[in-house]
Amino acid sequence: QLKTLEDLGVYYYTNDRGSCEIDFIVDTGEQVIPVEVKAEDNVRSKSLSAFIHNEFAKYSLKALRCSMLPYINQRWMENIPLYAVEAFFSKEGLGIDG
Repeated sequence: QLKTLEDLGVYYYTNDRGSCEIDFIVDTGEQVIPVEVKAEDNVRSKSLSAFIHNEFAKYSLKALRCSMLPYINQRWMENIPLYAVEAFFSKEGLGIDG
């Protein structure tokens, strides 16, 4: 779904040790957003938390988790339902001020 959206750079991240993997790093041209996708009930994201709080803390990034849960806004991360991914990244949506 992310790859079909225009003007988004979509990448994968793992650190040199392989102990931190992020499903997607999305470059909107204005923001860099680490994205974790969870399709199960367990939505713990140790890698995502480590990425935000340790690996790249100096950049003050806010993460995005896509899951079966409803919208949740936390200081370091937003959760959006899986069905809202396209709307979040659209110019008219929540994620990119256009």
